Amino acid sequence: MKKICVPLMLAILAAVVTMPWTPAYVMAAGAPQAAATTKQPQWKSRAEYDAFEAFVKATDPQKRLPLIQAFLQKFPNSDFKVNAYVAEMQTYEQLNNSAKAIAAAKRVLALNPNELDALAYLSFAFPYTYKPSDPDAATQLSRGLAEAQHGLQVLQNFQKPKGVTEAQFEAYVKPKRAIFNTAIGFANLQKKDYADALPALQAAMQDRPNDPLTLSMLGQAYLNSNPPDYNDGIWYLARAAALAKKANSPNAADLEKIYSQDYEYRRGSNQGEKAVLAEAASSATPPSGFTIPTPPKHKPTGNKNLDAFYQLEDALIVGGDTARQNWKQLQGQPIGLVGTVDSVAPGPDPGTTLVNVNITPGAKASTGAYNIQLQDSAQPAAKLLQPGDPVQFQGTLSAYETSPHFYLVVAGAKINDAVLKMAEERAKANQEKEKARPPIRRRPTGRGR
Repeated sequence: MKKICVPLMLAILAAVVTMPWTPAYVMAAGAPQAAATTKQPQWKSRAEYDAFEAFVKATDPQKRLPLIQAFLQKFPNSDFKVNAYVAEMQTYEQLNNSAKAIAAAKRVLALNPNELDALAYLSFAFPYTYKPSDPDAATQLSRGLAEAQHGLQVLQNFQKPKGVTEAQFEAYVKPKRAIFNTAIGFANLQKKDYADALPALQAAMQDRPNDPLTLSMLGQAYLNSNPPDYNDGIWYLARAAALAKKANSPNAADLEKIYSQDYEYRRGSNQGEKAVLAEAASSATPPSGFTIPTPPKHKPTGNKNLDAFYQLEDALIVGGDTARQNWKQLQGQPIGLVGTVDSVAPGPDPGTTLVNVNITPGAKASTGAYNIQLQDSAQPAAKLLQPGDPVQFQGTLSAYETSPHFYLVVAGAKINDAVLKMAEERAKANQEKEKARPPIRRRPTGRGR
């Protein structure tokens, strides 16, 4: 996403969950038919009718499936063949066999390209079955987008049948409209077409406001819009995570991780993260004026040496996953700066020296609040440095600490030879002064007289 440190994570969709379909073969009172035809289907025999009724009345999907297949085999030219394939699709879906349900849906569309239940099932399954790593991923993406767009168009043209109440009609239309818009949004997210993904997912949320998948994708679309909408994006990621956790969804932990990473990237720390998550659990939309504050950063000073240190500090002081990700990129990288010696101490290993260096004005004004710790093992003269000495060094970033103050640890430090030569000459001069100083004579105490 990036703008956002964390890439788009839709791999959480590991398995197809059961969709609360109203099977076309269950003729609930007043339920509208999924597709209208100009020619009314007719039974060709009593045997055909009885075979159809047998699987319609079967409540056990394991027992219903062979009845459907027997009907299709015995009556291959039935006017109700599409209905039988729809029943087969939905029965496989009940049995959590998505591959065979998809195959059955394709058989339906081969006979009737406008059959809404089949179009809806394929669009529902699309985000779960699409794999960007597949050789034909581009074809899958184009087909999935086209099927969802076609389904939405068919649904928009679908007229409310006579005798069906507005409430019944909406109960049939809204879930399918949400499925088609979600699939359109998903396809456009994969294509990085965020301008088209956002309105589709907004529409899906209006029809299905408590679906974690839709809300998570909506959050991603906001975060990737141009310009990014961090506040709405993070809110809907939080909402998705909260609802998934409440429903004990197997995807809850992954959704919360996505939210947490993007929150910390924007906020600079996890401060307030849990409060937003709790608030999102009880509200479908962000409250008026909701904002995620950005982390404080040092303003440029014009001093390249000082600004380079501040950039490293800003990247690491934020804490949480953001700091860990930043450190993965920084650890082992070369660093070279100029400062003054704060203090010198023996290192943890024999023959090593720790040289603590001040870079910032605050560190220079406070003894012990150094910015850099140089770990030296190859320059014996480093132990001769004194507080206030100017020091120029090269090394690699090996660690950092944030308590009791922020500082970087530089391994394999090489201090400028001129600086060390100055320290050696000063030490030698001090030794010469000591040698030249007259011995101190003690006056007799007078005792023993």
